[in-house]
Amino acid sequence: MRDDSLIGRTIHSNIFIEKKLGEGGMGRVYLAHNIEIPDRKYAVKVLKPELTRDPSFTQRFYEEACHQAELDHPNIVRMLDYFHVGDEYFLILEYVDGQALSDLVDSKGGRGLPEKQALSIIGGVLAGLNFAHQRAIVHRDVKSSNVLVDSEGRARLTDFGIAMRAAGLARTSEGHIIGTPEYMSPEQLRDSGAIDHRSDVYSAGVILFEMLAGKLPFHGASFQTVQAQQLTSPVPDPRAANPKIRRRVADMVKRALQKSPVDRYQGCMQFIKAIEAYQRRGIWKYYMVAASLLIAAGIYAGLSMIRDVPLINDAVRTTSHDFNLFCREQQNVVNNTRLKRIADAEGLSGTSDVFAKRIDASGATMDSSVKEYRSVIQHMTKFNSWTLGRVLKQADPEPSTAAVRPVLQSDYNRFTAKGELPTRDSMLARCGPLGWVSQ
Repeated sequence: MRDDSLIGRTIHSNIFIEKKLGEGGMGRVYLAHNIEIPDRKYAVKVLKPELTRDPSFTQRFYEEACHQAELDHPNIVRMLDYFHVGDEYFLILEYVDGQALSDLVDSKGGRGLPEKQALSIIGGVLAGLNFAHQRAIVHRDVKSSNVLVDSEGRARLTDFGIAMRAAGLARTSEGHIIGTPEYMSPEQLRDSGAIDHRSDVYSAGVILFEMLAGKLPFHGASFQTVQAQQLTSPVPDPRAANPKIRRRVADMVKRALQKSPVDRYQGCMQFIKAIEAYQRRGIWKYYMVAASLLIAAGIYAGLSMIRDVPLINDAVRTTSHDFNLFCREQQNVVNNTRLKRIADAEGLSGTSDVFAKRIDASGATMDSSVKEYRSVIQHMTKFNSWTLGRVLKQADPEPSTAAVRPVLQSDYNRFTAKGELPTRDSMLARCGPLGWVSQ
């Protein structure tokens, strides 16, 4: 089949192929829309013949695709359907309006991304990977071209199509190692058979290096050249490429890029917590300086600030996470309800049950978020009220957290005045159309 032979055709009775978007390690990618609902767009991936010719691959295709269809997470591009027509195997994916992270990095001309932006993106990548790892799915091809940055700046992982369960194969029947050498862990390049989630941690470290330094840590003209560097060359210091990178951030990158899995972060969540600890350190220093000045002036509030301000900000971050998770899950309920109706009406390959499970799971997460949010508000009565009010009124550079501050203040005031805690309905009223808290 020629690369453009699908354009203008309808597959699976209702998916019209508009144009080719690109080609990657898995195969060709096309933009398509639903004939019955033209505004409903898809990214259609046609798998490479060298993958589908592998008997072990075709045997596992439907089993693995089913697992991937259950990867419903804000930082993962959803797979909506999967099927084959003759010798052609198709994945129907959510269409993301954005750009590949590799293109974003290239647009900076080797200067790298700002630290805040890079840490935000890698945090999303790690969150998506952690969700997959909890389900025993290892991506195996984590690279910047497989990360889409949407119009809101959110990282969205794609190309889980060659992901395998933790015990899966790393080679095709022709003997080709699956993956991209510049991003592959040493154990993956050795094809040791002992690959686990820490291989994805390594690849995420490569992406963070690339974003900060504007170039890859290891590169060369051939697979063998890059392979040799990955296996034997010392872990490079990203500060050599960009002296503006802070030492603690560089240390995080170097830890993720350790040759031995036991020397890396032992999971994506540990990596995330290291980033969060680094980010909190800057906030703590600011408040320590402020508190010292107030104490020097003999103002009692300074003592309260030393004790309460870091704890209040932790509470703000917790409630921001809980409330925004609640809103995102509500948006997932809306989206999956719509997708279930489409699946029911159009007969997409049995995905109706998958969407029903997603709706139930989102509802359970929302209930948990309401409970946690109410608990934090009750705990906040232990803080000095003057300090609490001052902290909640502070400007916040992070939009999702900034939006929660006035809502949290209002809910706290209602609880202290009337003993009324937020309800599921009152929280729903605060959710915006994009799945975030709306001021």
